[in-house]
Amino acid sequence: MGAVEEEEEQVRFKGNTLAARIWVLIGNGQFVEAEALIAEGTAAGLLSKPQATRMLEKISQLNTRLGDIPASVQRAPDFPSQLKDYTLFEIDQMLQRQDFSIAAKAQLMMAKKLIKEFPRLLAK
Repeated sequence: MGAVEEEEEQVRFKGNTLAARIWVLIGNGQFVEAEALIAEGTAAGLLSKPQATRMLEKISQLNTRLGDIPASVQRAPDFPSQLKDYTLFEIDQMLQRQDFSIAAKAQLMMAKKLIKEFPRLLAK
């Protein structure tokens, strides 16, 4: 393997490592740090634009509060209004920890589904 091939392989490896690190940060809710690494990685050419876009979209989705969805959906009779100030990330965390002190499992699941699907609801 020549020096150029080794360098390309090393850059590819570093890029994959960077992407993995960013996904871990996103999974841990460390969105500010993830966004900074995405910006740096994109500027350095270690992340592709489509990859960076997917990561930023995921951060945006996880940062969406239930109260951010359209008011027409919030007026539904069984809407879990006690969760309106919580983000998708926080709701996911409650489900993973099986913390039903704020809302029942069914309400948490409904809130998660509403946040994930509200862009599709807006398109209708």
